[in-house]
Amino acid sequence: MKKIARRLIIVILGLTIFFIISYLWGRSFKSSIRSDLRTELIEYCKNNGLSERYCIVVDYSIYSGKDRLFIVDLENNQIVYSSLCGHGIGKNYDCIVKPKFSNVIGSNYSSLGHFKLGTIRKTSKYNLNAIELRGLDSTNSNAYARGILIHDGLPNVKIIGLPCLPISQGCFTVSSGTFKKIANIKTRSKKPMLIYSTDTSVFE
Repeated sequence: MKKIARRLIIVILGLTIFFIISYLWGRSFKSSIRSDLRTELIEYCKNNGLSERYCIVVDYSIYSGKDRLFIVDLENNQIVYSSLCGHGIGKNYDCIVKPKFSNVIGSNYSSLGHFKLGTIRKTSKYNLNAIELRGLDSTNSNAYARGILIHDGLPNVKIIGLPCLPISQGCFTVSSGTFKKIANIKTRSKKPMLIYSTDTSVFE
């Protein structure tokens, strides 16, 4: 009995250490985005009637197994939340680890640029929680026609070393916990929110 109890304790400790390391490995410890990017985003929001308080920034230059979606308090240039974010599956799963980008309908790639958050709803096919998006740039003008959304579907736990599985056709895929965080901030916002995606680092 003592041997079994000892082995059980070792297994539990091992799993605990593994998940702690996985969490810390994937987590972003950055507290703010580049000051020039913050200025650009505030100006963009001001000129387009979007919320100048909070926005979402997705940095696709970051490995998919690490946090790369950031909710930013633009007023104070502070990252208040970060999480994993899945990208599109592409053609024949040709971008499992690293995303590729397109504005073409049927490409299944992610798109870059500024998007406006729209209606919160359930998806018709998989009954996922989702937020509709409108592309505001030439690089993502077909976002609504493509059905590009922010939706849940990722697990809430990240595993060290593994990429974030691309399970969408170009959507921003997040965990249920992250979706609730975004939806809560969006619901409280008096103006529509911005999500900005880029393949260039958002940090200094």
